[in-house]
Amino acid sequence: MKTIATLILALALLPAMAQSSAQDHLTAATAAYKAGHLDSALAEVDRAMALDPKLAKAYKLRGDIHQRRSAYEAAMADYNTAEDLDNSDPRLYVSRSALRITEGNFKGGLRDADKATELDPKDADAWYNRGWALYQGNDLEAALKSVRRALDLEPEFPEALYLSGVIKGAQYDEAEGLEEINRALALKPAIPGGLMSAAVLLYEAKRYGEAIPKLTQVIASDTTELSAAFYYRADCYYNLGDKEHACQDWNKSMRLGDRDAAFIKRNYCDTDAKKIPKKPKRGRRRTTIQF
Repeated sequence: MKTIATLILALALLPAMAQSSAQDHLTAATAAYKAGHLDSALAEVDRAMALDPKLAKAYKLRGDIHQRRSAYEAAMADYNTAEDLDNSDPRLYVSRSALRITEGNFKGGLRDADKATELDPKDADAWYNRGWALYQGNDLEAALKSVRRALDLEPEFPEALYLSGVIKGAQYDEAEGLEEINRALALKPAIPGGLMSAAVLLYEAKRYGEAIPKLTQVIASDTTELSAAFYYRADCYYNLGDKEHACQDWNKSMRLGDRDAAFIKRNYCDTDAKKIPKKPKRGRRRTTIQF
């Protein structure tokens, strides 16, 4: 009888043991993810899900891993499954809002950010995401209010400081925008697009002599915006009366596919003209998000 009772007790404890083991793998996966070891994180989270297929946080974490790898469709599928299993986790909606915003779906991103702030009004990331969604939707005043809320909760939040600076720059407050972007870069120099944003604000403020070395830094360190960086640096030289260096940079920008640069080379650089005829009007640079 004792053996049978022991066996019954062991069988009764099996689900709890499996749950504990799944949590152990999820903990290991979370640690690996935070350390940037995505392969290890994925392997551990898959083990957790094999032991407990209804572990919502495991799907959420696997979605984060997929999002970090730009596997957006797989990330969305995991976030949706996580929501089906547990719709009370504010961090799930923070992650999914980031994905929607990255894909350009600012309305969907705003809905998820709003859900996150409802569940946890003190989540600075949720307010930050909400700010980005509103910025994408061109509601600059509301975007600034949301990002300031994020900074009230976390004053040294570099990405939020950066976004605040970007918004102020878009509102033609270049001086204050530049100050905040520089503060953000001092806290986190690797903010994607941060250096370029600072350089462009200097350019838009007509501080060409300061913009040139900043753009030179962008050219030396960032391959994603080379064409634009060469164009802006060329225009700085042009506004300072240096046609030779301006045309060198417009030639480089043209070779990288910039049509405005091609027009300028053909109608200005390859001629004796002292000014660009019908100079193309360059729209204000639109900062994009990278979570």
